[in-house]
Amino acid sequence: MLDDDERTVLEETERALARDDPSLARRMRRPGVRRRRAARGRAAVVLVTVALVVGLFWLALPGQALLVVMVGVGALVGLGWRPRLDGITTALRPERRAL
Repeated sequence: MLDDDERTVLEETERALARDDPSLARRMRRPGVRRRRAARGRAAVVLVTVALVVGLFWLALPGQALLVVMVGVGALVGLGWRPRLDGITTALRPERRAL
């Protein structure tokens, strides 16, 4: 927690920021807008990819479906998606034994 002096300095800094750059201050108050927009873009890529893969498998074209999956993953990475590898790295890390 901040003490009273630090809180006062922080409030003064926030007011100065709002006065100097109002658009930045508005964006800082609403951080979720960009995140929601990115999530919608990723969801659209996933839906289109799944629809194309299902259609290509229905047409008996598994090679093309694999290509669509690779392009879809590339698009997701381009949109800022990063896979969470926490579970994989902890599973691959050997345990240390106490001697």
